Amino acid sequence: MAEVLLSSEAFIKEVSNISDNVSGKYILPSLREAQEQGLKGILGDNLLSKLKDLVKNHLVELPENAMYKALIDRCQYYLAYKTIVEVTYKVSYKIGNFGVTKSNDENLQVATKEEIDNQRYYYQAKADAYCFELQGWILDNREAFPELTECHCRKIKSTLYSAATCGIFLGGQRGKRR
Repeated sequence: MAEVLLSSEAFIKEVSNISDNVSGKYILPSLREAQEQGLKGILGDNLLSKLKDLVKNHLVELPENAMYKALIDRCQYYLAYKTIVEVTYKVSYKIGNFGVTKSNDENLQVATKEEIDNQRYYYQAKADAYCFELQGWILDNREAFPELTECHCRKIKSTLYSAATCGIFLGGQRGKRR
């Protein structure tokens, strides 16, 4: 089955500071991770599958699919910034026969791990902001997406208290688990 991506390498390069010479070998797997891990967590399996089917079958431009098209358009910046978060380490460190390496050149200064982490944090914050906006829009328009279950809508509502991605647990289910 052919892979379906809801965004493109060209869009990501257009809206970010990623160099035009960064290979799709790094960007496409990162976009795939952003879509299949990040976006799937926002939309759920059913809605993401529906969007991918519409794109694959070239049906997204039909008038009856206008809300799905609007949803795909609203996902673009989230996917772009989440892709940058994922691609940062891929282009900074390479795994080869000699182990994990990084490039060094006379005319280039390689960023430190701390500087790389700061860039990742910057783009993760941007992705979080778009995630928050996207989740609110989905809930406001949930009637247009029969693939969204009530359970998934409750999950989205619970994460709207904070869309931040960090190492601190910001809330969730209270009480004991059985």
